[in-house]
Amino acid sequence: PEVLYFAQMQRKNQGKSGRAKNLIFSEDRGRYIKPMIPKGDVRRLAVDATLRTAAPYQKPRRERDVAKGRDPKPVYIDKADMRSKRLARKAGALVIFVVDASGSMALNRMSSAKGAAMKLLTESYQSRDQVSIVPFYGDEAEVLLPPSRSISMAKRRLDKLPCGGGSPLCHGLSTAARVGINAMKSGDVGRVMVICITDGRANVSLQKSLKDPEAIAPDAPKPTQEELKDEVLDMAKKIGAAGMQLLVIDTENKFVSTGFAEDIAGAAAGKYYYLPNAGEGQIAAAAAGALADLKQS
Repeated sequence: PEVLYFAQMQRKNQGKSGRAKNLIFSEDRGRYIKPMIPKGDVRRLAVDATLRTAAPYQKPRRERDVAKGRDPKPVYIDKADMRSKRLARKAGALVIFVVDASGSMALNRMSSAKGAAMKLLTESYQSRDQVSIVPFYGDEAEVLLPPSRSISMAKRRLDKLPCGGGSPLCHGLSTAARVGINAMKSGDVGRVMVICITDGRANVSLQKSLKDPEAIAPDAPKPTQEELKDEVLDMAKKIGAAGMQLLVIDTENKFVSTGFAEDIAGAAAGKYYYLPNAGEGQIAAAAAGALADLKQS
């Protein structure tokens, strides 16, 4: 429901230009760009605009005070004259690595994602971009590295790389969507890119990942491959509808490829790369290129 709600809110903002998405507007932090009529309490007073608004009323206000026997003030400012500052600051982007940590290639995928994340963090000081890592394995996904610009925090959080077990792909995408939505609501992130490193094979349903009693019961029916694929594609569509860019890096061996990883990217109107033996350099380069395109769109 949260993803659907955010998608509805995002559609209201589809007319925003690329420049607007690269800036965050507020009344508390950033560079002063223009005055505005305050809504509620004034957090940062725009003195220049307030004085300009009050200027035409100085003479009648002074005459009113004199007529009432009061001493005239140097300047008369009423509450209706007050203007607040509209501030803008550069919006960083958030790159969320969703990594399939199941199966025999899990450690390679996780190591490559870790290396790519560290490269992006090293290069993101000026751009204020953040990185997050969400591995999925066993029955569920976890946020191994929450959105961060800290290289030391990333090293600490990524010291141990979990892997093995089932492939809850839908829960991985769902968790990434929640991380992205929360980051955009926080006001520090203008754009979100989800990079899913997977072979496209899912074998754990979202209901099981969410601990639905019916799905985890001993006699619960096993979902079919079509059902698993449908819920993954549905979640990919929601990520695209929420205004997040999805980039799928396919690590599946071409001799046994099902092509489903490409379908996932297509469902979100995202990008698809076939990199079966991708190292951290290739993944970082693909991420940096896609992120640059996203910021210019």
